[in-house]
Amino acid sequence: MQQKKRDNREGQILGERRIELGLTQEDVAFEAGMSLQQYQRFEYGTQKLSNSRMKAGLRICSALELDPYEVVFGVSK
Repeated sequence: MQQKKRDNREGQILGERRIELGLTQEDVAFEAGMSLQQYQRFEYGTQKLSNSRMKAGLRICSALELDPYEVVFGVSK
C-alpha cells in the first residue's frame, strides 16, 4: 500500500521564515499566544493553517511577519 504524501507547503513556509528571522519555535508560539505543541502542529503539517481558527492563523503570520493570504493560498495579492 502506497502512503499518501502530506502536503506541508504551509509548514515549510512557516519553518523557513522562522529560521530566517532567527526565532525558535518557542519564540513564535509565545508571540502567537499558543503552546509550543500547538505551533509545532502547524509547522510539522499535522494541522493546516488554512484549516485553523482564523485568530490562531493570523497570530502566527503576524509573529513571522508573513502575509496570511500568501501562506494559505500560495499566491501574492
